[in-house]
Amino acid sequence: MEDETQEFRKINDRCRELKHWILTNAPQCVTEERHLIEGSQERGYWAHGYLTALLDVQRLFSRDLPAQFGGSGDSSRTREAA
Repeated sequence: MEDETQEFRKINDRCRELKHWILTNAPQCVTEERHLIEGSQERGYWAHGYLTALLDVQRLFSRDLPAQFGGSGDSSRTREAA
């Protein structure tokens, strides 16, 4: 349970860092939302980032699953932050 709490703390810290970075370096992203425009380059980058995040979460949760469910079954390994 402690490992999960630590992992969620890392996720919360990373979210805070990314929000700060966006507001400092690209505040227009919050209002323009070009990633919503079908076929835009920004949408491609958004989809790629979202896929990367989902794969990170999948890896995080699958490490405790038996191999038959796609996990490593090795709960001693830790996932380093992306």
